[in-house]
This record gives sequence, C-alpha cells and structure tokens, in this order.
Amino acid sequence: MITGNRFGREIEFREGEPIQLLQYIEDNSGEEFGKIVTNPEALKILQTIREPLAIISVVGSYRRGKSWFANVLHGRHDGFDLGAKVEGCTRGIYMWSPPFLLESKQSDGKVIKKRVIVLDSEGIDDPKQDQNWATKLFILCLALSSTFIYNINGIVGRDDIGKLYLMTDLSKFIQEPEEGDFLPRLVVLLRDFTLESPESFKDYFLEKLNNVNPEAAKGIKKIFVDFDVYGLPHPGCKRKMLQHMEDAATDDLDEEFVDEVENAVKLIYSQLPLKYIGSSTMKGTAFVKFINDLVERMNKSENSAFLSIPSEYESIIQFVAQEAIKDAVVLYQEQMDRVLNEEGKLPILWDEFTEIHNNCISEANKIFFEKIIGSPTQMENFKEQLSEKISKFKEEFTKINSDELTAYNENIAKDYWERFVKIGLTQENLFESNDEFQEALRAFELAYEKSFMKSPEAAKVIASYMQNQYPTAIEYMTQLGRMNAELAKAMKAKEEAETLRLEALAREEEFRREMEAQKYERAENERNFKEKMAELQANIEQQNKSHEEMKERLIKEREIATEKYNQKFEQLHNEMLEQQKLSEEEKIRLLEQQEFKFEQIQREAEERNRELRAQLLEEKEKAIESQNEFYKSQLAEQIAANERQHSAMVELMQKDKKGGCLIS
Repeated sequence: MITGNRFGREIEFREGEPIQLLQYIEDNSGEEFGKIVTNPEALKILQTIREPLAIISVVGSYRRGKSWFANVLHGRHDGFDLGAKVEGCTRGIYMWSPPFLLESKQSDGKVIKKRVIVLDSEGIDDPKQDQNWATKLFILCLALSSTFIYNINGIVGRDDIGKLYLMTDLSKFIQEPEEGDFLPRLVVLLRDFTLESPESFKDYFLEKLNNVNPEAAKGIKKIFVDFDVYGLPHPGCKRKMLQHMEDAATDDLDEEFVDEVENAVKLIYSQLPLKYIGSSTMKGTAFVKFINDLVERMNKSENSAFLSIPSEYESIIQFVAQEAIKDAVVLYQEQMDRVLNEEGKLPILWDEFTEIHNNCISEANKIFFEKIIGSPTQMENFKEQLSEKISKFKEEFTKINSDELTAYNENIAKDYWERFVKIGLTQENLFESNDEFQEALRAFELAYEKSFMKSPEAAKVIASYMQNQYPTAIEYMTQLGRMNAELAKAMKAKEEAETLRLEALAREEEFRREMEAQKYERAENERNFKEKMAELQANIEQQNKSHEEMKERLIKEREIATEKYNQKFEQLHNEMLEQQKLSEEEKIRLLEQQEFKFEQIQREAEERNRELRAQLLEEKEKAIESQNEFYKSQLAEQIAANERQHSAMVELMQKDKKGGCLIS
C-alpha cells in the first residue's frame, strides 16, 4: 500500500523514507572539534548501487523550508522531518531511501539510467551550531553532490547569503582535480520572494550578491560555469499550515507558488548531471569510499576543512579497482563451481570446458568493466591483475577436469586391458602364438579408442600403457617362448615410437587450446575496452570542463594502453610459439633417435641372420659329411658281409664238391 502526502501535478511520487547518512557529535568540552560519524546502514544501501549516480544536496539556512523542498523532489509534502520549532530539525545529513531510478536524455540524444540520491543537510546558520562544523558541512555537501541546491531568503542581504562567502576563495578549502567537473551544478532557491519577478533571477541574484559581497559574486561566476536561480513566492498559507507543511494539501497552497515549485523541480531534473571522477561516472562503491575518505580527512583536522580531491580520487580509483577485481573473481569462481560441481558433470570434453570458461569470464569481465573507473592506463593495469587472479582459478578448475578425464580413461583402459590382454597372459588362457598376442593388443586399442573421452589425457593414458604394460607383456611372452627376442625388441621399439607420437599429439592439443584461449581473451578485452572508451568519451562530452584536452589525453592513454597490451600479448604468443617450436624440435629429435634405433635393430637383425645362415650351412655340410661317413660304413659293412657270405658260399660249395666225390 502506497502511503505519503502526495504533491501531485507532474512530479512523480517516490516511495521510501529518510535515513541518516552521517551526523556530527560535538566535543563535550566545547574546546575541540567533535567527530563526524557515518551510518553503516545507509552506506550499505549506497554500496549496492550499480548505476551512475546523480547526487542532489539541499543546503541552506535553517527554518527556510529546505527539507520541504527536498520532499517535493520526491513528489510529496512529507518525508524528511520538517519540525515546527525555532531550532533546526535536521542534524547532520539525511538521505532518501531507496535512491530512485531516473531515465533522462543526454545532450547527445542517448537515454541513460541514473540513480538519484537526495541529501537533506542540517541548516548551516543555526545559532547553536559549531561554526567549524558548519563550514565543514558546507564543504562536505559541495564535494559530495553533483547538484547543489542552495536555499536562501529571497531578499538577498548580508545575513542571508550564509556560507556563500566561502566562494570568495574556494581554493582555501578544496584542491580541485585538473580534469573533469568536480564542483556540482549550482541551483539557488530564493524563498518567499515577494517582489516583482525580474526578467532574470540569475542576474538579480548576482547583482544583489555583488552589493553584499562582491568577492563572493565574482567567485561564483568563476567557479560555476553555469547555474540557475529560481524565485519561489510565499506559499500563501497561514502560519499554522506553514508550521506543518508535511500535512499540507497542494490545492491549499498559492497557485503561483505551486507552479513555480513544479517548474523548478522539472528544470532541476531535466538538467541533472551525474557525479564524475575524471572521465568516469561515480557509482555506489566509489561513492561510499568517497564519503568515508572525506569524513576521515575532516575528522583528522580540527580547524581546517581542506580537501585534496586528486588524492581522494586516486584513493577511490584504487579501492574501486580492488573491489571490482574481487567481485569479478568471486563471480567467475562461483559460476564455474556451480556448473562444474553438478553431480555427474565431470569429466567433460575440453571444448565444453572452454565454452563454460568463456561464458564465465565474459560475465566476470562485464561486472569488472561496469565498476572500474580511472584512466585507460590504470584500467589496463587493473585488467592485468584480474587476468592473473582468474588464471590461477582457471588452472585449478583445469586440473580438476584433467584429473577426472585421466581417471575416466584409465578405468576404461584398465577394463579393456584385463578383458583382451591380461587374460591371455595367465597360465589357464595363455596365448598360443605371437599372432594371437598381437591380435589381442589391436582389440584392446580399438575398444579403448571407441570408448575413451577424446583428449590429451586419453592420449597420455594409452601412451602410458605402451610405455609400461606393453613391454611387461612382451617380456613375458618372450620368456614363455611365444616370441623370439628379436621380434620382442622390434615391438618394444615400435611401441616407444608410438608413445612419443601420442605424447606429442597431446602437447599439440594443449598448445592449440591455450592459443585459442588467448585469442578469445584478446578479442574480449578489445571489445570491452572499446565499449569503455566510448562510455568515457560520452562522459567527457557531458561535462563542462576541458573537453578537448580530456579527449586528447583519453585517446593518447588508450593508445598507450593498447600498445602495452598488444606487446604483452605478442610476447606471450611468441613464448608459446617458441615452446611449440621446441616441442616440435624435441619430437623430431626423438623420432630421429627412434629411426636410428630401428636401423640399428635392423642391422643387428641382418647380421644375426647372416650368422645364422653361415651356421646353418656349416651344420648342413657337417651333416652331409656325417651322413657320407655313415653310408661308407654301411657299405663297407655290406661289402664285408657280402664277402663273408661269398666266402661261406664258396666254402660250402667246396664242401659239397668233396662230398660228391666220396659217394661216387
């Protein structure tokens, strides 16, 4: 349910409530400056703002209706406490929460979104106020805001210009940066203006101010390139209503007063500048750091409110950079964790891993470049820091996936090795021949190739088997006599060469992946810097101070930063190419060694074959000679036997002959 006393007309109603941003705690002794204390709850709200900020400070004498005008900026009569006492009501600085979003068209026609913060400050001319604090409060509001609304009495007199006398020499209080708009756009509200409206309230104000304080008038014209003055007549209501303007109804107020208030609010919002740090817009993190630094500086100095804005800006730039780097790294880490730690997600192929990494790095770069501020050279240095930090986390995620890929492929290799090869090396199922053993190895390799997750890790796993399990199996087959030593030696040499080839392929794939990552990062970096430079140039165009000088410096710094980045990228690229070249040379050297080893094995085999042929010939000749001797012996024995048989036959014949003679 929307609550609040609407102002109406064409001023948009804003929901919310005021919250104290900071307060001043006086020193009880009254002899020393007290202490400015910020509200952590308010700073926490500001910290979350990611849009460019437009900060409106409403400052002026107490009891002049400045808090009511701060309410009207939100389209309402109530909100910031008004009070009806003689003493001022607001203490310290309050802000409207939540800061609201406003779309507006810039001079270049581009519509941008800005987050508007309205600050209502303590009256600066309260008699009971510490004057040292009053001065610091004025300077603080001036430094914090991008639009400074100064609410004073319409009849400008010596007692009504308040702290505008500080404009006589602002350099006593603030050291401005050389580049960019620092001081806010000035809007002067002349309240209860009952005289006839002049043709130009601005000229009228400067004329009256010049009569009262010529130096202040001169200072304002010098310091503020352009400013506006609006005369607001009396609300036209009775004293009782004036004391409770938070309860007023717009229709009960003077029509001319309402018209002028509405006109002033519209014009303020139509020309609402952003808060800048050089050529960068200020956002939540930077603004909180700026507030804390200014408060710390003011608390350190009891009498002086001097602020060195360049020093404060440099501190903010460094702080915001570290916050941007931290946030980007955390985002990258969280997104990679969320994707990769899904149950059953790992391992994944490297192309998918690269896609996930690229998406995460793009998101990290997006938040980094949204938050980063400073010059191109500074941004390039900060980007380098981010790249180094993310690179370390990427290495961790890469190792996790690599280990998972290795484990996955090792399990597959182990299963198929036991199924096709190891089973044939047991006594129960021993390979019958070398051909059967070779067929088992081919089956193992084919099955592994069909099931593995293609990656350098897969190549390293099979290379490891060729380097370790293969030689062991070959040695075992040799011991069993299923393979001769020469064939075993040749097989080992072949597997060593294949191992080297697979390892080289794995290294080449890793190099390719790294080169692709470098190309992607370079393209991403160039795109983000191009968009950031366009943003900075647009910011320069929106500022009043030193356009051409700032643009020239921006272009020059960008060229320097680009050259530095290109040199660094080329150096890294060349280092990788050199590593690849060394890898290629090492591969060639190892292949040459393998070729030499094959030739040596071939020569040894040929020499061994010659020796075997000579040995076989000699054994053959010996065998023939031995066979001839056997035949000779057999023939001699046969001849001897024949001779003996012949002799026996002759002897028998002779005996038969003698016997025949006796019978006759």
